[in-house]
Amino acid sequence: MTEISYHELESFLEKETARRPPSLPSVGLFYGEEVLYKKAMEKLVAAILGDLPRDIYFEPVEGLNENMPTALERINTYSLLSQSKIVAFTDARLFYSRQNMDRLWDKTAKACQAGEMKKAARLFMDLLSVQQLSLEDLQGASPETVLNPPGNEDDLAWVPAVLDYCRQNGLTVPASVDPQNDLQMAIERGFPPSHHLMVTAPLVDKRRSLYKTIREKGLVVDCTVPKGDRKADRTAQDTLLDAAVSEALAPYGKRMDPAARRLLYDLTGFDLRMVASNAEKLAHFTGGRETIGVEDVRQTLRRTRQDPLYALTEAVSSRQLSPSLFYLDSLLSGGDFDHPLPLLAAVTNQMRRLLVAKDFTESAHGRVWHPGCSYPQFQSQVMPAVKAFDESLQAHLKTWGQALSSASAVGPQGRRGKKKTALQSDLFLAGKGRSPYPIYKTLQKAERFTRPELLRILQMLGDADRRLKRSGPTGRMVLEHAILAICQTGADVSPPGPNRPRPGGR
Repeated sequence: MTEISYHELESFLEKETARRPPSLPSVGLFYGEEVLYKKAMEKLVAAILGDLPRDIYFEPVEGLNENMPTALERINTYSLLSQSKIVAFTDARLFYSRQNMDRLWDKTAKACQAGEMKKAARLFMDLLSVQQLSLEDLQGASPETVLNPPGNEDDLAWVPAVLDYCRQNGLTVPASVDPQNDLQMAIERGFPPSHHLMVTAPLVDKRRSLYKTIREKGLVVDCTVPKGDRKADRTAQDTLLDAAVSEALAPYGKRMDPAARRLLYDLTGFDLRMVASNAEKLAHFTGGRETIGVEDVRQTLRRTRQDPLYALTEAVSSRQLSPSLFYLDSLLSGGDFDHPLPLLAAVTNQMRRLLVAKDFTESAHGRVWHPGCSYPQFQSQVMPAVKAFDESLQAHLKTWGQALSSASAVGPQGRRGKKKTALQSDLFLAGKGRSPYPIYKTLQKAERFTRPELLRILQMLGDADRRLKRSGPTGRMVLEHAILAICQTGADVSPPGPNRPRPGGR
């Protein structure tokens, strides 16, 4: 039938309901941002049912793979009444696969960091199911060795919290059932007249034949929102936030001035549900006044924005002291991190990447790089050199691996040992699937440091790691001092003693 965006749904429904008889899809797929795909499905349901009672003609089914037979049985069961019937397969896991592990991982992390532990635990169980793992596989093992995350070690800080939640609530990993074929065959056969199946999903795999079948036979509504920091991404996010605020304030006949909106978004982040709730709170707070201003926002709301871990590493690697301490405080007080150790690990990993970038710029391959290099020039001239630098490192690793294998091939009594696998590294600048732009920014940040500085910083961070593992309430002070030493050029990196002031005068 067709594939449209969330913004195109209204005009689509107007056009289709104007037909005689109305032409509405028998199957609909809504995916992307949860708040948006739920709204989108509601709009289509309202167009189909009109004034018919929802408790009779609308049947939701939780989107577990094992529930697919139930959903198909209900959609194919003729109603005693002749009116329309809708079955909704909600928050479906239909498209979870190894091919979209990175998106599933990202959604799990964001749910956990936002404090939505029930949702995070469900997604985490699905993640384990895709990898054919159990909770027992994580018993006593480090997460990075078992889970094989798509990003880097910075992405693992939330895992212990969601793992504890799953164990405390007795959750089990769902069976690896693949219901896609059954659903696809049912859609191709068709449903009884006036019967409609709605599927909502946080993510999809457009390469799957099921997706293509739904697009051909029914309606696909893309409710995704770009989550990046590019200007176009922020504009798209602000457009949706503006719509959420206007919708929330409309019943009260109020408006919010642009500066107040910007402050609201800064305090809340991109959270459509929270922004709408805060807008309603402001409407009540302002009473009879028609306009909501900046001072109203300041007096009424507190900062609930969940800052990502990369905000801290970005500020530290840019040697910006005030933002670094701000994000450190935000992350430690937000409830996601009960100890500074994961934050120290993230900063250490960032410094290691800067050291690799410095190695590149000081190598023969890095001669094409210079601090004022534009991004187009980087793409055309520097990026090929970065890949050549990584290939050179890979060749060295292969040689070292072969040497180790040869040395261990024969044991002390002439017995052959186990064959050693090739050495691997997570510090290739142009790792598999890595976008060029972050590499460009990493090279720019590396210009703020000298190589001896980075080596001293890594030694200092290693010392901080040991002190943190022994510290109690003073753990935060250890990390603050480490950040101060990194951000202030030439700062003393010796550990803080009893007579030394705390960083930032605290």
